[in-house]
Amino acid sequence: MLWIGVFAIVAYLSSILLITPVLMKVQQGETNNITRSGKQWVFHSAILAIVLHLIGLMNSFFVAGGQNFTLFNVSSLISVLVSLVATLAMLRTNTFWFVLPIVYCFSVINIVGTTFFPGSFIKHLSENNGLLFHIALALFSYIVFAISTLYALQLGWLDRNLKHKKMTFSPMIPSLMKVEKQLFQLLILGEALLTITLISGSIYLPNFFSADQIQKAVFSFIAWIIFAILLLGHYKLHWRGKRVIIYTISGMILLTFAYFGSRLIVM
Repeated sequence: MLWIGVFAIVAYLSSILLITPVLMKVQQGETNNITRSGKQWVFHSAILAIVLHLIGLMNSFFVAGGQNFTLFNVSSLISVLVSLVATLAMLRTNTFWFVLPIVYCFSVINIVGTTFFPGSFIKHLSENNGLLFHIALALFSYIVFAISTLYALQLGWLDRNLKHKKMTFSPMIPSLMKVEKQLFQLLILGEALLTITLISGSIYLPNFFSADQIQKAVFSFIAWIIFAILLLGHYKLHWRGKRVIIYTISGMILLTFAYFGSRLIVM
């Protein structure tokens, strides 16, 4: 388990070291693209890291008594799925290159947590299909919003550099409109998943509105409202730029408090 985690970290760091110099040169105008062989090296290194990450996580997550839902295990599951989506997407679109180092760094942090700070928080999902459905929806909605937040950060970075004319044209640099379009497609998907998550929680969780769970419901619902306002503002009032970024990040922070707030306080 320890060596799997170490090798996964090394593979992720190798991917970061392969990407970062090229991105810095692109920003400085010294080059305009990554070579095909360079892209293949990044992809293979990242896939190796993700496979090792998954193997290590499965050993930690699936235990004899059920599923081990420690904070680091859940966070690690989210990070490896985001890494997988981002890595596969980089083969088809240029909107992920600039967020890959952030995604892989997040995975490294979570591997360190699951490997060197193990814990125990056992659940038996096989005994409750409704709970399994609710948790799966919650995880997928969080993953979609996490990717949306990365898009929002990239949108802000692109907007800032274009305004200050610090960027030269490159096939690796996506257009502002393309990033914005994909951001709102993700936000719509995330909002739909979060809506179903809230409904399923009220149906399948008998203690959904109990005193020890109410903060999850409240923060999740406030996040839902924030994202709904953002979507309405964009499509009805043509909101763009900084306001979109602020609303996206604010909604993500609220959703993080909803999902992990009480666990973070305990830690």
